[in-house]
Amino acid sequence: TQIGEPMDYIPRPHLKHAVLVPLPSSSTLYKALLQKMQTIGPSMKIISIEEIRNPLLEDTYESMKKVIARECPNHNPNEQKLFHGTKGDAIKGIVDDGYDDRFFSQGGAWGKCILARLPYP
Repeated sequence: TQIGEPMDYIPRPHLKHAVLVPLPSSSTLYKALLQKMQTIGPSMKIISIEEIRNPLLEDTYESMKKVIARECPNHNPNEQKLFHGTKGDAIKGIVDDGYDDRFFSQGGAWGKCILARLPYP
């Protein structure tokens, strides 16, 4: 008898290489993201949700999070989950290298944020 959701093993790709892992619509993470996206834009149609797995970016993210946490009250970096949409050639760059915040500008459409892997439940 299985208790809880089934766990799929997704191998970590070689450093600097990334894989896009389609999330099953039945997964807890998919449902949570779908619900959050629908509060942002109720008429939005979600076609698919994919998780970016890039070990180099994940390790960098976790290291920076620890550095930032040390400088925050109660060691709480007040981490936020942000959404970023793009298409075309920009997708591969984000998957391989992460979000390039040099595109940020006060009046621009790009916010000051990073794409980060959400913990897989």
